[in-house]
Formats: sequence, C-alpha cells, structure tokens
Amino acid sequence: MTPRPKNIVVTGANRGIGLELVKQLIFRYNPDNLFATYRDPENSKELLKLAEQNGNLHAVVLDVQNFEKYAEFVSKVEATTQGAGVNLLINNSGFFNKENNSSLSQVDKDDLLRHFAINTLAPIMLTKAFLPLLEKASLQEPSQPLGLGRAVVCQVSTTMGSIGDNTSGGAYGYRISKTALNQASKNMSFDLIPKGVLVIPLHPGWVRTDMGGSNALINTEESVSGILSVLENLNEDTSGHFMRFDGKEALW
Repeated sequence: MTPRPKNIVVTGANRGIGLELVKQLIFRYNPDNLFATYRDPENSKELLKLAEQNGNLHAVVLDVQNFEKYAEFVSKVEATTQGAGVNLLINNSGFFNKENNSSLSQVDKDDLLRHFAINTLAPIMLTKAFLPLLEKASLQEPSQPLGLGRAVVCQVSTTMGSIGDNTSGGAYGYRISKTALNQASKNMSFDLIPKGVLVIPLHPGWVRTDMGGSNALINTEESVSGILSVLENLNEDTSGHFMRFDGKEALW
C-alpha cells in the first residue's frame, strides 16, 4: 500500500518543478494540507488559481532568503495542521545565475553568497525550523515503517553538484552550493533517523524549465513522477543516499 503523506510543505512552488510537484501531490495523495510557497503574485497566477480550486492547498508568500520569517511560517503550518505535524518537506527553491560564474574570472562574491543563501542555507535552516513538526508527524504513526507515511525531507539537488560526475568547469556558485547541500543532507540523514525522519538529496533530472532551458532532456511531468516514486520507496537503508529521479543512485 502506497504511504500517504497527510501534511506537505513545498518551497518554490510557483513554476517549473515546484508547480508540477503541487499538481501531482494533490492528485496522487489528496493530502489534508499542502503548503506551497511563492514570492511574487504576478509570477504565481497558476499556483494561486490552483489554491482557489483546492481547499487543501495553501499558497504562502515566503522568500527563503528571509530567514527571520521561518518561525512565522512554521507557526501557520502548525496552527492549520492542528498537532498532526508535517510528513513531507520538499526544499525545492533554488537559484542558478547563468549570466555569471561561467568561468573563474567571472566569479563574484555577492553572487556566490546568494547561491549559498538560497541553495544551501535555506534548506538547512528551514529543515531545522520544521524539525519539531516532522518529529510530531513521525510519532503519529509509530507502527508504520520510516518513510513517506511518517516524515521525510527531500532536498532537491542536482548532479551538477556531484564531484564524481563533474566533467566540466564553470557554474561555480550553483555547483558548489549544491555540493554543500548534498553534504548537509547526508549529515541530516544520520542526525534525524533516530527522530523518525528520513532525508534524501534528489536529482530531478535535466528538466525543461526556466532554469533547465529548452534543450533539457525531460519535462516536469516525467521528473516529478519519478521524484514521487523515489520518495515512496525511501526507507532506512536508502535514507541519506544521493538519488536520481529515475531511481538510480547518483555519484557524490
């Protein structure tokens, strides 16, 4: 039987992979509550329309760089879920400045810091902020095996952050911030499993989005369908592994 996460949080949900995650999560699991974050209403019209059509979908304004707002966001989620906690946190928000950092001579300190703030610090700090609700959700179903029916953190990463898979240079900010996220995710997998929470860094594939570009190999539907299949099969043995959307393991 496929585990059903009752309460879900997805960041960066107004377009691309994030928006498709919202669509498939609603259809696949019909969760009690799905909290989807966005920054700009003008660029989030489809998400906001979905929220109007689905009472269990809550579109929430959040800039992941505004760390001081995390506690307020968590409080909103806690009040709505009424003690049930959060079963699935997907840290999907990401930043890739294609116009800079293509070579070492173009590396800019402020640009590097922005990559780290969004791609590394935000997933770490938001997971920390939600940890009490993740633990609470896991305790709701103690008889179930660890996994999606209890509590999972999915860190949307990329094989561009893989040292073992790297065959080209450039993209300094994006690559190294995602490499750092992978290490943080591995750390979390050890620290959180005693708390009943599984953690996985996950490569969504090279996807045709604003970030991935029109030459990418797969569409958002294929990527997200694969991501959810990987999450459904996540267990204590695979927690902390660097996985691809197609179920194969990626190189660190």
